[in-house]
Amino acid sequence: MISRIASRSTPPSLFVLIVVSTLQPIAVNMYVPSLPAMERALGTDATSIQLTITVYLAATAIGQLIMGPLSDRFGRRPVLLCGLVLFVAGSLACAMAGSIGALLLARMVQAFGACAGLSLARAIVRDTSASNAAAARIGYLNMGMAIAPVLAPALGGQFEQAFGWRANFDFMAAFGGLVLIYAFMALPETRRRSAETASSRSMLDGSLRLLRNRAFWIYAGTLMLLSSTFFALVSGGPYVAIRVLGLSPATFGLYFMPLVLGYMFGNFVTARFGARIGIGRMITIGNSLTLTGVVLSVGLFSAGFQVPIALFGPLVITGIGNGFGLPNTIAGAVSVDPDLAGAASGVAGAVQVGGGAVATVIVGRLFDVDALAGTAWPMFLPMIVGAVCALILGAFARDSLLR
Repeated sequence: MISRIASRSTPPSLFVLIVVSTLQPIAVNMYVPSLPAMERALGTDATSIQLTITVYLAATAIGQLIMGPLSDRFGRRPVLLCGLVLFVAGSLACAMAGSIGALLLARMVQAFGACAGLSLARAIVRDTSASNAAAARIGYLNMGMAIAPVLAPALGGQFEQAFGWRANFDFMAAFGGLVLIYAFMALPETRRRSAETASSRSMLDGSLRLLRNRAFWIYAGTLMLLSSTFFALVSGGPYVAIRVLGLSPATFGLYFMPLVLGYMFGNFVTARFGARIGIGRMITIGNSLTLTGVVLSVGLFSAGFQVPIALFGPLVITGIGNGFGLPNTIAGAVSVDPDLAGAASGVAGAVQVGGGAVATVIVGRLFDVDALAGTAWPMFLPMIVGAVCALILGAFARDSLLR
């Protein structure tokens, strides 16, 4: 067995990076159709049950701040494997939780584990690619990752109807165990040898240098704002679909699939043509498409076309826009200082999911407002704000800012 373990000289396959990255979107999306049922089963309210997403995203943000710099210091492989162990343990704890408090604590553990795969896969790509090539590889990585949110809501809805909401977390634990074994066998170390002797002091100095970098914050901030539109949709979509439109959890999962397919298409275009077009232009195009989809959906729904196709159809354009914008903002963030790719990936990921966490809190609060509870506005409002602000900030992204 030992002889089959990937060595440092072995280049990492894109497939193993995709697999370890899928844990985060699975943990976010798979149980989303079960949110109303979980609310009833645990005897809580919409705001509290939304915290299962918010706490997860907040813990992911904090975890990435820790995992990224640790991987610069100790290596990508050991930090990633430890994260996978935490994910399995947290998923099992979620499946056994008997109260909302226990579930929230278990979600924190699960998130700390999942964030290792999400953050370090990006750092590994940057370890082995130049900036434009990194955007292309991240596009392929995101496209592969997008299979998880395509299948996860539909599968989660079916699991809930057949076995109850806890079956979703049982599946996450089993899948995480298989990913752990595969990563142990297939993932080599890719951290630069020059970083191996870095001290804790130099690691801190490097992180502070990154935080003072204006270009980094342009890319990371745009990433956060773009992602907030998606997380507002993920957290608000089930309530709009089930309570406003009267869809079942399984049907909502099916309507969600075209949005993610649009995201996959956007990532495919980025992977094939993004290096020629340039990171800055791809971000602007992506932001414009994201806002266009949101505006069309809001316009149709407000005009009285309150049917699923009017709500979800235009948001396919938003998915395509995210597929253009997200891999390029990520590639830009981790390329402003290649020696700090791990820290950059961690901080950018923390900012990304931190913005998503704020969006889910806002969505949950708005759904508890009586005047808005029976409408789509609790979902639409954060999406509009995020898309407009992303378009403005992303206009400052330039390829000349990268190293």
